Amino acid sequence: MKVIVFLFIILGSLYALPPEFDRQRYELGEKVFEKKCQECHVKSMPIDILMKNFIEENNETLKLKAPTGNEISYRLKSQIGSKEDIEFQLHEAMDFVIDYLYNPNKAKTICLEGVIKHFDTMPSMKGKITKEEIKDVTFFLYFLEGFNGVNKFYHDETEF
Repeated sequence: MKVIVFLFIILGSLYALPPEFDRQRYELGEKVFEKKCQECHVKSMPIDILMKNFIEENNETLKLKAPTGNEISYRLKSQIGSKEDIEFQLHEAMDFVIDYLYNPNKAKTICLEGVIKHFDTMPSMKGKITKEEIKDVTFFLYFLEGFNGVNKFYHDETEF
């Protein structure tokens, strides 16, 4: 019986993946993130810890240099484009991230004011990352937070 339940959970999770998800591109984007972004951006932290750090502790506890990947993931899905069409939203997110990385400006940020106030404006990444690498890392970031639209809590990526 336990085997049947386990198989049901595994099969169910496979069907939960949207058709737009491409594991190979996700992993490629993760490698780009680790190589070109992780110096400043932590990949993921629990949201409750992040909010406590920013709201109650003025970023004194974690001393983060930039928003985390899962914060960016959540904000991309909640602030850019239509949540109803993942493919189109991904395209819009990629355009946004290309523009932001090449022409950073806090006025264009998608992050919460209470979070972004703790950071300097990032330097331009022009000449340091290609548009294709940005698209791959955006794909990774988009799906880092989960698959079912905008999630309240971080989705454990070990489950997929």
